[in-house]
Amino acid sequence: MNLENLGLSSKDLQSSRIRQLDINTSNQIAAGEVIERPSSALKELVENSIDAGANLIEIVYSNGGKSFLSVKDNGYGINKEDLSLALSRHATSKISTIDDLTTINSLGFRGEALASIGSVSELTIKSKFIEANEAFEISSKYGALKQLKPSQYLEGTLIEIKNLFKSIPARLKFLKTDRAEGISILEVVKKLALSNPEIGFKLYEIKEEGNPREILRLDNSAGSHGLSKRIKEVLKNAFMENSHQVDYKSESVKVTGYIGSSTFISGNANNCYFFVNGRFVRDRSLLSFIRLAYGDLLEKSGFPSAILFLNVPSEDIDVNVHPSKMEIKFKKLEVIRKCLKEAVRKSLNVERFNARSHLSKQAYSYFRKDPGFKNPQRTAFSDNRRQSFNPGLALSLATKVDPKDDITLENKHERSPENNRLGTPKAHLFKNFIVAQNDNELVIIDQHAAHERILYEKLKSQKYDQGIAIQELLVPEIVEFTNVEVDAIIEKQSIMKQLGLEIERFGPASICIRGIPAVLGDICPKTLLIDLLNDLENFDSTESLENKIDKVFSSMACHGSVRSGRILKYEEMDTLLREMENTPNSDQCNHGRPTYLKLDLKKINKLFGRTS
Repeated sequence: MNLENLGLSSKDLQSSRIRQLDINTSNQIAAGEVIERPSSALKELVENSIDAGANLIEIVYSNGGKSFLSVKDNGYGINKEDLSLALSRHATSKISTIDDLTTINSLGFRGEALASIGSVSELTIKSKFIEANEAFEISSKYGALKQLKPSQYLEGTLIEIKNLFKSIPARLKFLKTDRAEGISILEVVKKLALSNPEIGFKLYEIKEEGNPREILRLDNSAGSHGLSKRIKEVLKNAFMENSHQVDYKSESVKVTGYIGSSTFISGNANNCYFFVNGRFVRDRSLLSFIRLAYGDLLEKSGFPSAILFLNVPSEDIDVNVHPSKMEIKFKKLEVIRKCLKEAVRKSLNVERFNARSHLSKQAYSYFRKDPGFKNPQRTAFSDNRRQSFNPGLALSLATKVDPKDDITLENKHERSPENNRLGTPKAHLFKNFIVAQNDNELVIIDQHAAHERILYEKLKSQKYDQGIAIQELLVPEIVEFTNVEVDAIIEKQSIMKQLGLEIERFGPASICIRGIPAVLGDICPKTLLIDLLNDLENFDSTESLENKIDKVFSSMACHGSVRSGRILKYEEMDTLLREMENTPNSDQCNHGRPTYLKLDLKKINKLFGRTS
């Protein structure tokens, strides 16, 4: 084959020759891997400040960090002889040899950040080394170094970035609005602040009209309560009021932090923060493990809130996966899964009737006076015929009040709040909700959700004890299938037995149901069988049999629980409440939804303007 056959000439081939890129071009290409946007540059600079032992870091930005971004710290600074080297690629003080990559204990180590930033911006570094008597500074303009010179800077290090990506218009074009980039900067600071409560952070934005505007100020939060204080300052939501502390340690892994209650959920994973050896990481496996650990306490479409710190032997992780250093590989992923599962489940094993304050506040917000409501006595006061008072009606209403319903000082002490925490049933509303009253709270219970959890826990308890109690049918039920379907169903006969459903082949194309779980009561055997078969088919093949069975139990409990729309008698309501008080996790149904809400007497009085 010759060039003519390919339609090429010798001149055409010259353009395909391999050439060495100049240092400036290669640096800008490398910068694109490390510095994606202003917040990426900020992350690298702040991590350097943390590695330098700073306990106060000040950040200032303008135009979303595009035109100006600075990081000032009070760390131990950079030696004069090292300033020029700091702007060279692959220059770092964190590691020395390839062997050091297996035991990285610092946030930075690649030696690329400053060189990458310097190649795509106007960069100035001012620093005073802790053992030196004077400070020095060095600048770089899109990769071109300027001469090192003395500086009037007094302590630590100050790095200023101007006109980021101005030399790369294509990259600049793909940045988001100033507001969006500013939010990204704030999120980076929050993540770094959460993992370093002992460090103070200040974040300012410079607007065109004048002085810097303070965006965030976080003082040093040292001590035993430093993390919880920092979380409250950073998140500014009800997370801490609805969280459980995590403190778990295995032979090689330690898990600490906080996880939200299983009703404190959101529609995305934005409230999940994972830190491995102090480094914020994005890892789908960790998120998946957390959701699995919540199990049936978590709503299927919901995401929990979590701020978790994993301390893992440095030789068991690989942080050199991506230039951003936010991805990580675990050498013993199964160990991490087990530790997270145990840590979360141990933490969630708390008092089962722990009030959910975020739900209480939400419920309280619903009790508002309708602005469209008009006082009929006031609007029709001039018409005396319409407003005639009927003393007979008032008397009949008053006599309907049961004196036993009033919790007086005499009978208040006869009750045990500890044994009657969900109170006494007072009413049944909308054919689904039980209204109860305890010593100082109004309680509203979803009867279907509550009974569903009770049945589910009974099924699980029986499985782990003596096995599911089976109630034999007086008249076995025959269900028709095809020959192939019957063969497939019989293969699951042993699993069905574990689920409390006793079946056997009845001819070539039929299944005979001889028994159903006794705890489910009066249900349709045929419907139960078909639904169980569908459930078993839909579950992930990689799931353990135990997880599959527990999920099927959840479906079975839904079938057997008292339905919405059924009016309960007083005895039935009372029995349901007492069962809830003795059932684990009964504050939520199997799908993560709350089973009851409470409104305390103080808030009720406040709604009506009463002081007591």
